[in-house]
Amino acid sequence: MKYYWALFFVVVLSVSAAAETAYDRYVSAGRSSLDQKDYSAAEESFRAALKEKPDDYDATLYLGITLSRKGVKEGESVLKKALLMDPADPRPNLQLGVYYLNKRVYPEAKDYFENTIELAPAGEYSAEARNYLQSIGKRESRPWRLDAALGIQYDSNVILGADNVPLPGGISRKSDWSALAYFKGQYDVISARKFKGTLSYSLYQSLHAKLSDFNITTQAAGFDAVYELSSRFSLKGNYTFEYVHVGGKGYDYAHTVTPAIVANEGRGFATAVYYSYGKSHFMDDEMFLGNSDRTGSHNLIGITQYLPLGGAGEARVGYAHDRDSTRKDFWAYRGNKGFADLAIRPIEGLVADLYGEYYDKNYIGINSSISGNARHDRVYTYSLTLTKKLSDRFSIVLGQLFVRNKSNIDVFDYKRAITSVFLTARF
Repeated sequence: MKYYWALFFVVVLSVSAAAETAYDRYVSAGRSSLDQKDYSAAEESFRAALKEKPDDYDATLYLGITLSRKGVKEGESVLKKALLMDPADPRPNLQLGVYYLNKRVYPEAKDYFENTIELAPAGEYSAEARNYLQSIGKRESRPWRLDAALGIQYDSNVILGADNVPLPGGISRKSDWSALAYFKGQYDVISARKFKGTLSYSLYQSLHAKLSDFNITTQAAGFDAVYELSSRFSLKGNYTFEYVHVGGKGYDYAHTVTPAIVANEGRGFATAVYYSYGKSHFMDDEMFLGNSDRTGSHNLIGITQYLPLGGAGEARVGYAHDRDSTRKDFWAYRGNKGFADLAIRPIEGLVADLYGEYYDKNYIGINSSISGNARHDRVYTYSLTLTKKLSDRFSIVLGQLFVRNKSNIDVFDYKRAITSVFLTARF
């Protein structure tokens, strides 16, 4: 009896090995035929591979690519099947974009190319998608883009501001509702095969229900450049001029330059190393006395790693070290920041984004009018954002942000929670 059982397992293992070998042989032959543009032979090989493994992702994806290249309508459904099997892989999005581009269905093609860039912000897939988007732009003769957002927000500890805007140092400890509006326009002034230059202008406005002295108006003009060195490396650069009003009065203006190099490791993995230099000028008024003491420069160097997570979504983690040099040294500091960001797609058309950050800031000087000690802050930031796509142009965004600033000086120790609802549009 033992002999028969041993023989049974040998037969089973032999059959499994043979099936595996047949699958590998079909996929290898199919990819070779695809590279040689022999689409009929490639289709035959990938269909044979799927008979060996009916739900195999790679064979499904390559069959979809093959049928798309042949111009067969079935390619659309096969590629969408592959997209459902692994929503975090940028390749099905890229290939669906190519499919619709060839069919001259430009709105659909743009959506899939933009999804590709969101899934793999750096590297060969995003570079390909950007090239296709440029091609669509030329066909449509529309080198401009406009993004807009309108919403309401509740802040448990007002001072509101746009992202990355330096805000007043005093903490109000007052809550309020506000209406928010954001607009950003972009225009491609250079669209070469390997180089792209884009001018932009944005406007952010908050209008509080009660605390109108804290209404924020931010205007920013910038220039972004991208140069593709190769399929693996690209150089990026950004210049921004930003002007901030608080309560209708000038608060600060700043110039910032940020160069970066991005390395693509393939299949959605990428690493970005960047440096940022900023020069800020703060202005005094009766509400913010001594605000000009914060005038100075800011240096930052950081690294971000992009990580695809299969069907679960994608993530990025990073670290940055910065230093602020100011007119009065009690505003100057050295900081270390670490962050992690996870984006998942639980259902089609919905994106959930969870972000966490720790920021340790050691201030250099001592403000003797407040404390006899140098200030030390530990800032914990958490946020959850849900984005539901309503149509090709419109989305609704729900957000919850929580900030805990633990400081050794009481006046700078605070908690802050912000709840927001936005309707966004892209044209």
